[in-house]
Amino acid sequence: MSNTLKVDEIKKMLTDSGVTFDEKMKKEELLRLLEETNQAEVKEDTASIENSEQEQEEKSHKKYVVVHDFKDLKDNNHIYIKGDPYPRASNQKVTAARIKELSSTKNKMKKVLIKEQV
Repeated sequence: MSNTLKVDEIKKMLTDSGVTFDEKMKKEELLRLLEETNQAEVKEDTASIENSEQEQEEKSHKKYVVVHDFKDLKDNNHIYIKGDPYPRASNQKVTAARIKELSSTKNKMKKVLIKEQV
């Protein structure tokens, strides 16, 4: 953290972060507290990102089956037949948004095209 910050600026940053502090604290103490706060926030953000990635990975490992024949316009026009697994082995990088689209009626065919295998 830069020593160019003024005490009032440091106090405002701490207050904005929801950190309580003693008004009598010196600049060095406030800077240390701000640095510790920033490190804690980075750790929280990292943990949140890791959890989000883990949830996304769990969703991508779910198995889906085709319930209505369709041509996948986002997979080289591959034709899926009812009962086929989705996605096919060569197209394993399917987004959660694409899964949501195909498993709802919010697609060009206006039909549920895939469902999660149980």
